[in-house]
Amino acid sequence: MAKFDDKWARIFKKIQLILDKNQKLEEHNESLLQKIHTLEKQIEEQNKEKESLKEQIQYIKAAKEVHLSEKERAMTKQQLKEFMDEIDECLAKLIQ
Repeated sequence: MAKFDDKWARIFKKIQLILDKNQKLEEHNESLLQKIHTLEKQIEEQNKEKESLKEQIQYIKAAKEVHLSEKERAMTKQQLKEFMDEIDECLAKLIQ
């Protein structure tokens, strides 16, 4: 009878280990799901920012068609460069 009790004790211990491992995996899974949700929000925000920057570029391009002074043209060109850099950064973050 002692052998039978020992086997039951080992089986019970193994079941308890499996349940503990399962609990840890569920907690880890929940953590990963929260991280995915956060990253999805970041992607959505960056996509909105990207669209906004694209619109600003279109406005600047339209303004370029209008006759501008050399100083205004240089400022616009610099602004375009900054917008392109921001877009590149957004795209790099999206890829990560």
